[in-house]
Amino acid sequence: MDGAALQKVGPDELSTCGIGCLADSDHIGHRGKVAWLQARFDEGLRFLLFRGEDGKPLAFLEYVPGESAWRPVRADRWLFVHCLWVYARGKKVGGLGSRLIEAVIDEARKAKTRGVAAMVSDGPWMVGRDIFLKNGFDEVAEADRFQMVAHRLEEGAPPRFRDISENLARYDDGLHLVFSAQCPMLPKSVHDVSEMAAEHGLDLHVHELSTPREAQTESPSYYGVFNLVWNGRLLSDHYVSKGRFRNILRKEIGADV
Repeated sequence: MDGAALQKVGPDELSTCGIGCLADSDHIGHRGKVAWLQARFDEGLRFLLFRGEDGKPLAFLEYVPGESAWRPVRADRWLFVHCLWVYARGKKVGGLGSRLIEAVIDEARKAKTRGVAAMVSDGPWMVGRDIFLKNGFDEVAEADRFQMVAHRLEEGAPPRFRDISENLARYDDGLHLVFSAQCPMLPKSVHDVSEMAAEHGLDLHVHELSTPREAQTESPSYYGVFNLVWNGRLLSDHYVSKGRFRNILRKEIGADV
């Protein structure tokens, strides 16, 4: 046996398990993610967490009922995976990602849902499709750089992407950053981008998505929870570091940096 123990994390266990991929309680994103999670638990969000014999986390999977997904998707009566993460020390154990996927399929079976869906991508800040495909998922839809994969348990409408083609037009007047605290790393990017935009005299409009419905219908990208937009043009659909934003200022906005 590898000593890895599986735990289903709800609101009562949050204080003892951390918040997934961010263990540092002093990090700027920690408080926001904790507050976000406390509200999301009422919507059915849960972590599946593997711990080692020492109690430290090895891997986790965050999922929600599809109706409460923080992505521009339609996944009614599916469980929807927000993220899957295996720590470096968890990779030494081996197979934890697949075991988490097996566990969320079992949760879907108990809840009598249509199955489990996930949005994946070969690009940055997303889990790739391969681990799902080798665990019985099928690719059922594609939009931009993203794919939808699903493991079906019952008949019914498949999960699919929403049409967000008109959403960029909402942000056609300057520099906008649309985000939520679903990923705890994003508040740091918001802070850094805001700081640098101010230094260069740019008026940055920050919009925080506050409900799943907003994330599903108002996001200008399929990643949903992070969107950097300049005059109606999507500049980034994932975390932006200071260095990357400096390049964006120079190449995309024409700022003197």
